[in-house]
Amino acid sequence: MTEDKLIDLWSEDELDRALGALHDDVPTDPTRLEASRATFLAAIDRPVRRKRRSWAYALTAAAAVTTLVVGGFLVTTNSPGGTAEAKAELNSAADHVVAKDPVIPPGKYRYRVSHGWVWGFTETGPNEGVTYLEEQLTETWIPADRTQEWMQRSSNTGHRKLLQGTQQQLDMVAKLMDDNAPPVVLRARCGDFYLDKGQQPCTRAGGWQDPTPEWAAGLPSDPKALYKRLKKDAPRNSRGETELLVYAADALRTGQVPANVRSTLYRALGNLNHLEVSDRAVNLDGKVGIAYGSDDGKERQEIIIDPRTGDYIGERQVVTSGDKRGQVIGFSSVTSSIVDRIGERR
Repeated sequence: MTEDKLIDLWSEDELDRALGALHDDVPTDPTRLEASRATFLAAIDRPVRRKRRSWAYALTAAAAVTTLVVGGFLVTTNSPGGTAEAKAELNSAADHVVAKDPVIPPGKYRYRVSHGWVWGFTETGPNEGVTYLEEQLTETWIPADRTQEWMQRSSNTGHRKLLQGTQQQLDMVAKLMDDNAPPVVLRARCGDFYLDKGQQPCTRAGGWQDPTPEWAAGLPSDPKALYKRLKKDAPRNSRGETELLVYAADALRTGQVPANVRSTLYRALGNLNHLEVSDRAVNLDGKVGIAYGSDDGKERQEIIIDPRTGDYIGERQVVTSGDKRGQVIGFSSVTSSIVDRIGERR
């Protein structure tokens, strides 16, 4: 496929069929600051003017279809497993993480597709508006030699699903948004798409939101020690230990966490006091996994792992209080493959 042709993900009919085929027993730029999270959740219940977001950096973006369709739209249920059960299943998933990640042959690229649905609100009149999920896509080409040029392409597909409001209001949003805008394409050595002024490429210190190889190599190899490191690095806020799961998801969704570190991280997450097995049959882009969740009293953060391979395959966020309880406000998945050249898709 050519570099300048955007992936055609789903038509409306195809999306409806995909949503309707989900498991029937049963998830930007998501902010990390407490005040912004409070504003985000409050916005579900009161009109605010929506600002266009991009997952390009915070998510290195997303994809997926996960949830139950009831009465026409998204709902999810929770099947608490308890910490002991969740820990045991995470340990089992960790056992399936291979010791070595797939090697990118010299001259080739790892093509990573992150595809997701994010919550949006648009004011359509005085004290009224429409709430919806909006599909976004980020593609990244990573060279075998990480110090060479990477490419990232981010776009909105124009697909939206109504959460609250009328179809007429949602149609108005489509007219207001520039859905035909070209994708944002960034190129940079070492994937340094967002360097600070004066900063040199390939010198990033790394962190949970930007797990460079050097940073990952410095993490503790003992699960309990890694849990303490995660707890130390995550900011104190009203989300409590849920924020630790958010930080783990930040790292995992980039696809840059080595297999041995992923294995240790899964075991480390088993130390969360309120970790739950929240769903045993989440379907993300054709991949079935287990969702592990932590609830802060307002929102449940979930990471989703393929128990057969130990692969992280996505995440979701679900409202857990108020009259919007059970409403999915974000979900995503990630896939990757090896391609011959930058811009090629497979």
